[in-house]
Amino acid sequence: MATPKNDVDAWAATLARGQSVPFLFSRGKTVGLIIVCLVFVFIGLLMAGSDSLAWTIIGWVAVVFFLLGCVVQVRRLFTRVPGLTVSPEGIAMKTAKAGVVPWSEILEIHPVKQASNVYIQMVITTEEADRQAAAGLGVGKLATEDGDLKLVLWAPNGLAVRKPELCFWLEQEREARATV
Repeated sequence: MATPKNDVDAWAATLARGQSVPFLFSRGKTVGLIIVCLVFVFIGLLMAGSDSLAWTIIGWVAVVFFLLGCVVQVRRLFTRVPGLTVSPEGIAMKTAKAGVVPWSEILEIHPVKQASNVYIQMVITTEEADRQAAAGLGVGKLATEDGDLKLVLWAPNGLAVRKPELCFWLEQEREARATV
């Protein structure tokens, strides 16, 4: 199913029918990352051809690191697995190792801007954080102005959707499902 990129009403209608709403990774961003990886592989090869042992080692490390990044991005380009899926039960992310994060375990959803990037941050309960951590996912900790600690998960980057619209809709759905 091709999810409309910026149509909050279509997402809500699909979810209201009991169907999941998948969000795929952006092909354009993925191709861009592949190109960046290949540029750094080329730079690493130039460094590896240096007369200095240190530059040679750094060059080969860069080649291996960016080739692995390139393989990951090429795989992402052709597998077309959703990075994020919103269902009546909760939110499933490619990064969430323990499966669906139930709506009841999500306390709030909001955007976080760092430099020019916008990230979708989900504050979760301690129980959900423990479940995700037990499955091997690192759960972030956010210190509030009050000095409290909140446990957070981040939605995957590179989705083919505008994050402000997605974040707004996710928070609306969370609020609606928290009152039911």
